[in-house]
Amino acid sequence: MPVRALVAGAAGTALRAVLTAVLALRGLAGVALLAYGAWLAWPPGGFIVAGVALLADRVHDEGKGRSANE
Repeated sequence: MPVRALVAGAAGTALRAVLTAVLALRGLAGVALLAYGAWLAWPPGGFIVAGVALLADRVHDEGKGRSANE
C-alpha cells in the first residue's frame, strides 16, 4: 500500500476524532450553560436541569441499543 494512502487514512481518522471531540464539547457546553442559567434563576433548578439532561442522555443511549457499560 502506498505511503500516501496510509498517511491520508491516518489524517482522516485523526480529523474524525477531533471533530467528534469538538461536537461532544459543544453539546456539553450547551448543557452546562442551560444548567447555569437555571441555577441563576433558582439555585436548585440548576441541579434539577443537569440531572434531567443526564437522564435524557442515558435514555437516548439506551434507545440506540448502547449502554455506558460497553
